[in-house]
Amino acid sequence: MNLARRLACLAVLGLLPAVASAQQSVKFRLAAQPGNIQGCIAADPQFTREHTLTVAGGEAELTSPGGVNTKLKATKPNVFETDYAQGRLHLHLVADLAASPPTLTVTEKNLGCKWMAVRS
Repeated sequence: MNLARRLACLAVLGLLPAVASAQQSVKFRLAAQPGNIQGCIAADPQFTREHTLTVAGGEAELTSPGGVNTKLKATKPNVFETDYAQGRLHLHLVADLAASPPTLTVTEKNLGCKWMAVRS
């Protein structure tokens, strides 16, 4: 193997950690806020499970075993938002990775319910 080929292989190997670190996953566990009405409390089982926010290439995706699977768009650096319908709930999700600690907030547009989480 000639020297140029060896250097090219080393360069590719050196880039692999940078490519692997380009994806970031943050885990959150939501909790209902005091004052949520009964209709919101019924949704707690879907929201109080661990949620994983995966950020890659300037986009984010939120997944959970409770059935929340949605993409979020960047609205500011390290802040991602989306609107999401789950059954009769019309939700607004905000993941703020710029906050210290990072936060995830879910609000129901019509009923005024709210769930909040910090990084778990």
